[in-house]
Amino acid sequence: MFSFFKREKKPNTDAGKLLAAILVVYPSVQSVTYDSKSDMLELSFALKGKFSHEDFEKFLSHIAESIETFHHIEGLGRAKIELDVEGVFGTCFLNVRREMSTFTCRELSLLTELAENYFGENLIEETDSEIADEDYIMAQEDYLEQCLNNIRQLRIEGRLVGVREQERVVIYAR
Repeated sequence: MFSFFKREKKPNTDAGKLLAAILVVYPSVQSVTYDSKSDMLELSFALKGKFSHEDFEKFLSHIAESIETFHHIEGLGRAKIELDVEGVFGTCFLNVRREMSTFTCRELSLLTELAENYFGENLIEETDSEIADEDYIMAQEDYLEQCLNNIRQLRIEGRLVGVREQERVVIYAR
């Protein structure tokens, strides 16, 4: 009856800022989801064109090997990472799920770089009409690292989804 008495869950601001910063710094990432139950972050890359099952198998093998090598070099041991693809023809989505406990900005940069190098112009990137200067991007990367560290220290409840909506970034609490 009186809806103003209902308490709605408010999303943690650090988690929302993290998702927004990922979408601002990495234009190839189309959406980001953080799920507190599994403590996983999911990055989705959109691809255009026709791909075979073998194309994706080859890429998934390449990215898994690259990430494993990166973890070995960084001394992280085996980290939980899941890769899958939705769709095959037209527009499809490459989804990368990674546990948050050891996830770093350097790994995020590596993931996006691997996708950009492998898929090239078939990777859909949302670029601003005004190109951000390098100092702004570096400040956002520093901010992103700070948000990652804050999330590891705090217990965040719920599920947050960040998506691009034209030239804006929108964060939803689910």
